[in-house]
Amino acid sequence: MKREQTPILLPYDPEEFLGQIRAIIREEFANMVVQRPLEPRQEPFIPRREVANLLRVSLVTLNSWVKKGMPAHKQQGKLYFLQSEVMNYIRKKT
Repeated sequence: MKREQTPILLPYDPEEFLGQIRAIIREEFANMVVQRPLEPRQEPFIPRREVANLLRVSLVTLNSWVKKGMPAHKQQGKLYFLQSEVMNYIRKKT
């Protein structure tokens, strides 16, 4: 649009106004990134077969340990483990 055809809605030049809006948005996004608290890194769940392989025990032995108190997490009917919990359990038992 030519300047003569632009309706006067603001007392600013449209390009200057858009530049100010962009600067404000950029500043707000920068503040959001700085202020956003870091989430603690979550440890991934390990399937029971992988834990059994890591510990070099059978699935039967692993199931027995779970019954005796080894921490495990059930999701959708399957058992999963956190490596840190498994290692702490093994350290306490030895």
